[in-house]
Amino acid sequence: MTIADNRAPTWWSLTPLVFGAFVVAAEGTILTGVLPQLSRDLHADPAAVGAGLALYPLVYVFGAPTLAVLAGGRSQRLICALGLVTFALGNLIAASAGTLAILMVGRLVAALGACAYIPNAGARALSLGADRRGRVLSIVASGFTAATLVGAPVGIYLASLSSWRYVLVLIAAGALAVVIAQWFSRLRDNPVSTMSMREWLAFVTQRRMLAILLLTFTVVLGEFVVYAYISLVAQHNVHATPAQTATVVLVFGIGSTTGTLLGGFLVDRYGWHRVLWTALTVIATVLLLLPFATHPIAFGAALVVWGLFGWMLTPAQTNRLLHAYPDNGAVLITLNASAVQLGVATGGLAGAAVTSTLGPAALATTGAVIVWIALAAAALTRSTRQPNS
Repeated sequence: MTIADNRAPTWWSLTPLVFGAFVVAAEGTILTGVLPQLSRDLHADPAAVGAGLALYPLVYVFGAPTLAVLAGGRSQRLICALGLVTFALGNLIAASAGTLAILMVGRLVAALGACAYIPNAGARALSLGADRRGRVLSIVASGFTAATLVGAPVGIYLASLSSWRYVLVLIAAGALAVVIAQWFSRLRDNPVSTMSMREWLAFVTQRRMLAILLLTFTVVLGEFVVYAYISLVAQHNVHATPAQTATVVLVFGIGSTTGTLLGGFLVDRYGWHRVLWTALTVIATVLLLLPFATHPIAFGAALVVWGLFGWMLTPAQTNRLLHAYPDNGAVLITLNASAVQLGVATGGLAGAAVTSTLGPAALATTGAVIVWIALAAAALTRSTRQPNS
């Protein structure tokens, strides 16, 4: 216990957690943006480097639940600190990499650190109160979207001036600074939920749980079939140059950052169910119409709307889980985040298959079909349950 525990937490108490999310997310987006430099410096094929970077979300899918079981009963503050220290160590290993294998080792270590930090940071944030949890989770998640909006462009620019290695060292330093800040946060320090692997499997395989997580996975899969190859979509639709593609990503980032923050407020004001169904309908509709957005203004507008409603999905689904299972905060955040990461990884692979067989023109339509199927299946399932289930 520290003296911080005796003071009432405020909204400002979330600041270290937001910066922690920013630092964790910035690393992956920056490395993706400097892939040609990585390939050159490590003397590796760009496709092999890209595959190595894809290791991160897959590690999260399996690592987060395992670490949650191993950390059971320990301090959330301590696990957050250890997670960030491990994340920093992984970045230092990656920064020293002379081969692709060492880079992948660094990414593996960093991913394990993120697995420990992200769910427990979210669980600590929830101590502000159940009536605020939509806004709380959205504020913490804004660190992720801010990393895409600001962190990635700045990091890529700094890497062009010096080296991606120095940027990773800077990220590691940022993670260690957050360790200190979050340690003295006023947020309540609860123990991590204690679950054996058998209890964890029994919990996650409940029919209701699987239905919620499957919806998260499928919608994210559909979105990332498109977003992972947004540069190709922009080139096909509006013949975007590299500079214009950067603007496209920025536009999407503005929409997603706004949607993240607005989604939490709307969940607290109107309930997760209204936000969820509205967001799903808009996402599916925008992706369906995206192939027809062949004017730069129309294309930009579609991306803003997509980003705005696409990032409302996470706070809505997380609050849906917390409504159904109110005493398992960190576990639920872990599971939903794992479903998101699995959707990201699978969407990227599916998008690659679509691009190689049908071409970039089919990406948005494929993504839309996947999301519409998920929406229809969820609606059919919903009709057999209570409205707020």
